[in-house]
Amino acid sequence: MLGKGRFIALGLLLSLAGCAQLPEEMTLTSKTYSAQNAGLVVGALVSDGPYGTWLQFSDINTGKTYGWGAKDYYSVWLPAGDYQVSELGARRGVMGPFAAPLRFRVQNGVINYVGELVYGCPRYPAPAAYYGVKNCGLLALATCTVPNADVGMCVVDRQPQALKRFLRANPAYANMPINPALMK
Repeated sequence: MLGKGRFIALGLLLSLAGCAQLPEEMTLTSKTYSAQNAGLVVGALVSDGPYGTWLQFSDINTGKTYGWGAKDYYSVWLPAGDYQVSELGARRGVMGPFAAPLRFRVQNGVINYVGELVYGCPRYPAPAAYYGVKNCGLLALATCTVPNADVGMCVVDRQPQALKRFLRANPAYANMPINPALMK
């Protein structure tokens, strides 16, 4: 019976670890990033459906990744550069881009509005990108591939509403310029 209890405890621990918090360096109160050396990225992942809320951006030039369990609207500091959505989801497995990933550009010292990601948008209008569950091979030792497109992702532009909501909650950023950096 002790073995079964440890197994259950391990399962609970792993499920809690899957709820990744926003890394401290990306928070609005970050000691690492600010308007002097990064851009403020504002967006949303509102409709998680059966896929989950894991969201990971990767810097296209350096390969550095920034991931967390996004829920609803988010605001994070990221260094200036070109980024892509490299991973999504988690409930049905972590998903990667099936073809071209969603991309956006971050500028220092400005609010970069990237849009609202919506899972499972219809074919018309066409989704901005397709993502699928990653297949990493036996014991995840091989390079991961995305053999199928499991979901279409749309990017909805709700900049006025999203920024009004963000600035109402964070008035200290009201004087920052705004850069529409919608994911494409």
